[in-house]
Amino acid sequence: MTTRVALGALATLLAGCATVSGTATPGELDVRSLDVGSYTTAPADVEIGRTAADGPILEGLRMGGAVVFPQDLDPALTYNWGTDVLDTPRRVVDTSAASNVNLPTLERHRIIVAFDIAQGSRAFDKNVPAIDTDAKVTRVVLMRFPGESTAADAARDLAATDFAVSPDNRPVPIPGYPGAHAHWRPGIKTIGALFAHGEIVVSLFLQHPAPDVDALARRVAQVLDAQVPLLDQFTPTAPDQLADLPRDPDDLLRRTLIPGPPNQRIAISSREYAAWTGRASRHYRASEPAELAAAWDRGGVDSVAHSYTTTLFRFRDRAGADAFGTTWRDTLSDAAREIPGPDAVPGAFCAERRASGNTPAVARCYVSYRNYGGFVSGPEAGAVRKQAAAQYALLANAQ
Repeated sequence: MTTRVALGALATLLAGCATVSGTATPGELDVRSLDVGSYTTAPADVEIGRTAADGPILEGLRMGGAVVFPQDLDPALTYNWGTDVLDTPRRVVDTSAASNVNLPTLERHRIIVAFDIAQGSRAFDKNVPAIDTDAKVTRVVLMRFPGESTAADAARDLAATDFAVSPDNRPVPIPGYPGAHAHWRPGIKTIGALFAHGEIVVSLFLQHPAPDVDALARRVAQVLDAQVPLLDQFTPTAPDQLADLPRDPDDLLRRTLIPGPPNQRIAISSREYAAWTGRASRHYRASEPAELAAAWDRGGVDSVAHSYTTTLFRFRDRAGADAFGTTWRDTLSDAAREIPGPDAVPGAFCAERRASGNTPAVARCYVSYRNYGGFVSGPEAGAVRKQAAAQYALLANAQ
């Protein structure tokens, strides 16, 4: 399994030209006075970067709002082991629970896109196979196909191909789901299952602390009990309409700082440049520390946009945005220290994590404006302070 960081990894910052426009409303800071360096503060024209590859990724982001969160079913699954849109058949087999032998099957059935989430009861360690631990793991992959009959055929064929990998595999009936295809190997503490529902195939991989097939089957049923109602609420986009899906459905991505020149032609990328709306925004909710998770919940976050090293949240109101930043500052880990924020930007907080071993130093600032709040990050504190000022100015200019 591949681990991913919910708030994004650091990317190389691009140089650009500053654009500081707009005028202050009564009682507000005139953002033209801020030191934004070379960062742009003009709202982006998000549509100019549209490409043919955007449609499936945008559909995958929508599916991110229809996937079950394993921790909701089992509080022991506190660690994120992976969350992403899988936009090619190769990425599905390389990243998700699908076996590599299923690449031709996915291609034959014309998979459109998939969404993957995995959570475990232990921290992910790439050097220690999960099977060698007593970790509980639940991985859910939603695979979208062009039509219900195609999805049903794909589930059957994927299961058959995967089953044939080992002569030790045995079928496992799933309580309440006679249409599910599931198998395990006796003595092994994992189970794989596939279940077609409408145009989506639910692919499950579960690990239990002990090789208990009945417990594994019950866990599969538990996941499907929660997943199927979510799929019933999801309306797949017709394949010929994928190209028309909005890149910025909540008007948030254009407000998010791009660390480079204005109006770049940027393709949608779930990991680098994308909006996560509604329930999908929860994939950015940190579970630790508990105080920060609670501040997120109280703040009513309903949309997230991510642009390289910037992550912007839309809260219910100004109080929620301010409280989240204060909570972040008050719960910094021992590895981080507070550093001065950008001059004249109200309510901005910055912190720096020192370099340790192979982990480079990183600076991060939180800035809020009205009901918006977000993080900017980078390896050098001075540049990050200018990003924070630019993000504040951009939010003011986007009103």
